[in-house]
Amino acid sequence: MNRTGVVDRSFFAMRVAFATSLALGLCSLPCSIEAQAAESLYARIGGQTVIEAIVADTIDQVAADPHLNQSFEGTNLKRIKRLLAEQICDLTGGPCHYSGDTMRQVHAGHHISEAEFYGLVQIMRDAMLTHHVALKERNELLALLAPMKRDVVEGPATAAAGGG
Repeated sequence: MNRTGVVDRSFFAMRVAFATSLALGLCSLPCSIEAQAAESLYARIGGQTVIEAIVADTIDQVAADPHLNQSFEGTNLKRIKRLLAEQICDLTGGPCHYSGDTMRQVHAGHHISEAEFYGLVQIMRDAMLTHHVALKERNELLALLAPMKRDVVEGPATAAAGGG
């Protein structure tokens, strides 16, 4: 402020310009780390192209594996790939909105075991490695998908009660 109590705008503007240039100069490394942290998992994975490639590889390999493919018999693999890619896109902060049924509805009656579930997870991990998804992002995606296990796997008690 000057003697009359009025803010000296030129002095204020000069201080703001100085602070901005200083911040820009000092911010290059920390700000790029912060920007990367703020970037969505969807973007860090590689976006839609990488998600679709991971999903396609995963579903193709599971469908071809006689130990894992029993729940894929007679299904529309192209639709499954589309919906799984859409779901992953949605979960990771991408521009998609998952339009499929709940995981419980989709997997009901398929009698999927833990071994089959973990087999698919391993294939998906391998697909993410193939498509150069970094460890941090692989772990983040798997952490988002992990809670679905309870709706996908039909445990021994459930299978025994329903298989009578």
